[in-house]
Order: sequence, then C-alpha cells, then structure tokens
Amino acid sequence: MVTRTCIKLRKESLESGEKVKEIVTTLKEKGVIVIGGHVQGLGIIRIFGKNSIPCYLLDSRSINIAKHSKYCSKFLKIDSKQEFISFLVELNSKHNLKDWLLIPTDDNYVRILSQNKELLEKYYRVSVDSWQVIEKCYNKRITYRIAQDLGIDMPKTYFPDNLEEIKKLNADFPCIIKPAIMHKLNSQIHQKVLVCKNREELITNYEKVLRYISPDEVIVQEIIPGDSDNQYSACFFYNRTEPFVSLLARRKRQYPMDFGKCTTFAETISKNSLIQSAQLMLNKINFWGLCEVEFKKDERDGKYKFLEINPRTWKWHSIANKSNSPFLMSLYNFIYFRKPIVKNEWDACVWKDLITDSAVQLKLLFSSKLEKSVSQEKEYAVFDIGDLHPFIFEIIYIPYLFTTR
Repeated sequence: MVTRTCIKLRKESLESGEKVKEIVTTLKEKGVIVIGGHVQGLGIIRIFGKNSIPCYLLDSRSINIAKHSKYCSKFLKIDSKQEFISFLVELNSKHNLKDWLLIPTDDNYVRILSQNKELLEKYYRVSVDSWQVIEKCYNKRITYRIAQDLGIDMPKTYFPDNLEEIKKLNADFPCIIKPAIMHKLNSQIHQKVLVCKNREELITNYEKVLRYISPDEVIVQEIIPGDSDNQYSACFFYNRTEPFVSLLARRKRQYPMDFGKCTTFAETISKNSLIQSAQLMLNKINFWGLCEVEFKKDERDGKYKFLEINPRTWKWHSIANKSNSPFLMSLYNFIYFRKPIVKNEWDACVWKDLITDSAVQLKLLFSSKLEKSVSQEKEYAVFDIGDLHPFIFEIIYIPYLFTTR
C-alpha cells in the first residue's frame, strides 16, 4: 500500500519545504523556459509558477493551452525558419535570460538541447544530460540492446537491416514495426507503431516506413497481449546511481486504447521490483535528470516487460502535485543550489485528462470493460479552479487538437 510521508531531505539538503521556497524566491530572476505548450508544458509552468518562479513558454504553434495559464510570464513562438540553437542564443540576449533553465517536453527538443549542451550552457542551464547518455534512451535500438545485455525482461525484439532479413525473420504474428527514433515516424504518419498480422503486412509496412526512416532505425517487436490496464511507469529525478525523487504508477487508460499516443488516466501504485528494474537500466547508462521508464505486464507469464525510457518529463507528470513528489522543484534546487529535495515515497492519488479520458471511458462503457476507480486524491491534466483559462481554451481548441494530434 502506498503511504503518505513527509518530504525527506539529505543532510546536505534544505531542512524544510519553507526554506526551499525562501531560497527560491531570492532567485526569482532565474526563471524557467518551457519548450512545448500542451498538457505537459502546462503542468511544468503551473508547478514552477506556484513556487513564484517566472516561466517563459516557447512553442512552434500559436494554438496551445499552456500560454493561457496565469503562470505563463511570456509566450514566444519559435521561428521555424531559424535554426533553433541560434534562436535560443538570440533569445537569451534579447530578453536577458542568462542562466535560466531550459526544459524540453518532446524527444526532438531533448536531442537538440543534449547535442548542443556545452554551447547552450554558456547562456542557460540545461535540464537534460549529455548526448553520450541521452542517445542511449533516444535511439531504442541502443536501449533494447542494453536491456538484453542486462537480462531485463522485454518483448521479443528484432533489428532487421534490409528487406531480405525481413522476409526471413522468425517473428510471431501479429507483431509491430516501430521506429528506433519515435518522433521521426510519428510526425509523418501520426502512428507510434504499425501492426503486422502476417508476413505480407510485415513486408508492406516495412517498405512503407522506409519512406520516412532509414533501415537502421527499424525495429520489429512482438505484441504483448493485454490492454492499457497492464501499463506501468517508474518515474524519476535521477542522479547517476540513485534517485532523488521517484514514483511508480499504472497508466490505466490511454488514447488510442491499443497503442496509445498519450495516457489519459494514471494512478500511483507500489511495486519495488519495477523500481529496481528501472534503476538497473539507468545505472548502466549513467543517467542524470528527469525520466519515465515504461513497462507492460505480460499476462502470459506474469512478467513486467521493459518498453522504453523517456528522458524528460512525461505528459502526466503533474500527478506529482497530489502524490507529493517534488520532481521539478528538486531539479531546480539541485541545479541552482546543489541541494536537491529527496523523496522516494509517494501518496496514493490519480491523474486524469478530463476531456480525453471521458471519451475513452465512454468507449470502455460500451464494451463493458470500464472499471470503477477507487476514490483518491485527483490531479486533472488541465482543469484547475485557480487557473481556468487553459481549460476554457482546451474546449475551444478541441476541433483543432483532434485533427492535428
């Protein structure tokens, strides 16, 4: 059972949450720049904003919900015609943002910041690790080979390099084709994976994905049976060999319901074996920073199979508000004071994307698969009575969001 605890600090850390706030307010001018303005970005802005830390939002789209938050100090649209690093350097000078903290919300911006970390740290603080580490999470071919070497349970996974290998592949059907670098394919076909029911579909889908990605980025993987009820995430602010902050949750519902692009409902749980498996991976790659390590329970053998590492905040990270898991404030404290908040226990709670999850629940209701949720502390993705504008604009933007995501 998940228990309620107070924040525990290391000896070198601050003694109380009040002192955290006191010291943070002395550095108000050292704000945060959030790159990406949907639910994930909104959650970051609100957490820092409620701690009196100014937040700027950068996004490539003018239509986003995060810019409407009262905690968003300034919104700046990313100039798509300008190289992004040059854009950031000019932004730093123009708005006097020396040593502000950069926090990306998607994999591509993680890559850009990581690959240019040394240059960017002349102007900013960067919340992602060096590319030497991040690449091992970013490229799933590398990630899966590390997991295999460590003997971590994972789906049967293959790395074909050409069509001839695809034709001879001894895979069970149905299976999926997925990219080693997720955003490249997803941005083109708006699908995370392609399901292959037989060898003919495997060949057809392989040829299809080669229009967008190279052969050395293709992964073929078995499908673990079971719905999103079996999806789990171990989440961390990690420090090379141990977590400063951690949390474990079941991602109970997602949209779409089979191979979801996004979680719509998550609930905290307690299961030490998943935390340990995640740490084994993170220790091996010497990881530092915020991350989510995903697993799926295989009902055939009862094992929890490793899926991927997301080296950034995740969509539902604001569950931290109700679980009392200070991922972002611990990160901020570490970067500016080298005094992180340490807390590796969490409160029982749930997170819900009110609009999207209602649609998912309706589908489950018609299929008689909807379970009643336990009454717990609930964090909403967008709805906040003290910051209503993002929710109002989310409703207004529904047609646009539906057609572009």
